[in-house]
Amino acid sequence: MDTIIHYQQFSTFKNVAVKILATNNGIRESKMLDKIKCADPDKNNLLKLVEHFSLGLQHCIVFEKLDQDVLHFMSKRNRKPMEVSEIRPIAQQILVALNALKSMGLAHTDIKPDNLMLVNHATHPFKVKLIDFGLARNISDLKRTSVDMWSLGCSLVFMYFFKHLYPRTSEYEYIATIVRMHGTPPDHVLREGLRVHDFFSVNKTSSGNKFKFKIPTEYMGYKGRMTDWVFRAIGTIDNMLYDHKKCRYYSQMQSTMSHSDSLKLKDLGALHLCPLCVVFLLSLVMFK
Repeated sequence: MDTIIHYQQFSTFKNVAVKILATNNGIRESKMLDKIKCADPDKNNLLKLVEHFSLGLQHCIVFEKLDQDVLHFMSKRNRKPMEVSEIRPIAQQILVALNALKSMGLAHTDIKPDNLMLVNHATHPFKVKLIDFGLARNISDLKRTSVDMWSLGCSLVFMYFFKHLYPRTSEYEYIATIVRMHGTPPDHVLREGLRVHDFFSVNKTSSGNKFKFKIPTEYMGYKGRMTDWVFRAIGTIDNMLYDHKKCRYYSQMQSTMSHSDSLKLKDLGALHLCPLCVVFLLSLVMFK
């Protein structure tokens, strides 16, 4: 578990935060923050590194002190979901951050409400920065670059409902919700996956192996109660998209989105997003 302490620098009298990690993890994260430091962190809504140094078997990263993360902020106000008018500026700022990371050839890979920090909510409401680059990766090391857009979309949905789009009660329920909402992943994707046979059975056919999602009793006798709030609130992706097209804002979004905006979202990887998150993200960013 990483340790974070706060103190005031004697030389500058500025309040800073110090993250204390195991040496290897600390050095790795420091290198990522060094890269980001060259890209104007304030302009691009990224955490600003002050310095870093080794201390025995540990590595210390000193960075600007921020206010509180979005999850803590929501918990403090009685777990009340956020309004669209509150979520929209957060979405816009993190998209700026992701665009900056992409220009540096980096992916964050760990976007969640805990890693979206309010800078100073009292003086700058809903001004945020993206933090925690311990799992950041070079885009060249990834098979797909859309992981950040997917996780941002899931984070925005969490802010709106104060519930996770995909339940965390068990691995089986997590996968079951994805399959129920999006359908079974293509065979070529499953063939590359880890632990696929824990969740899918394989039926041999004349055209090759076909994957089928296991029912609860096939999955090690799973007897838990499946979460269904997301289907009561939203339904399947197909139904949600159909309902959205009937909405009066759908045609407005299509007509007001410029070609350059469309290309920017495509460049960020939005077309590989969960469709629910695409619609949610676009509605937040484009509707003024």
